[in-house]
Amino acid sequence: MPKIKEGKKGKIESESITFRIEKSILDELRSEADQKMESVNTLVNQIVKSYIQWHKPARKATLGYFPKVLMAKSMNYLTNEQVIQITEEYCNHHLKDITHMLRAANTFTAFMDALCSWLDSSGYHFRIDRCNGVETYVIQFDLGRKWSLFFKTQMKFVFEQFNVHDAEAKMTDNTVILEIRV
Repeated sequence: MPKIKEGKKGKIESESITFRIEKSILDELRSEADQKMESVNTLVNQIVKSYIQWHKPARKATLGYFPKVLMAKSMNYLTNEQVIQITEEYCNHHLKDITHMLRAANTFTAFMDALCSWLDSSGYHFRIDRCNGVETYVIQFDLGRKWSLFFKTQMKFVFEQFNVHDAEAKMTDNTVILEIRV
């Protein structure tokens, strides 16, 4: 967790460091920064943060990369019952171990932090609304109804695992909505 400088409202402590980067890579970084209308420094910080918070722990947790289309089409060959059964087996035998590898703390807050890192790193569109004591996560996967069913079912197991009783998972064909009373 970044340290906040004493006396500086909201300022995160940082340090300077110098790197030598191949010219072609630096040119790509500059081009990407221009497209995003941000500095190269900001972009490099985002890349390093993404690596530290998601890619490095995900590799240790044996998570890999698959094309989204492959996942969606594979799920469509399953019945709803099969999706639920596979999700149940996955959650009962693997989810807790993966959660331990992704974050040092095995808490619901740490799980949700890792989930947001995964969503962000994977390019899924999501937003978090906080209103009247309810946190609402709206996650647009665009991977079809079976994937939404998988993720909704997984989140129900997550709520159970962490004893989060005042939470609900809803779904549409392409979106999952998590409502958590805080």
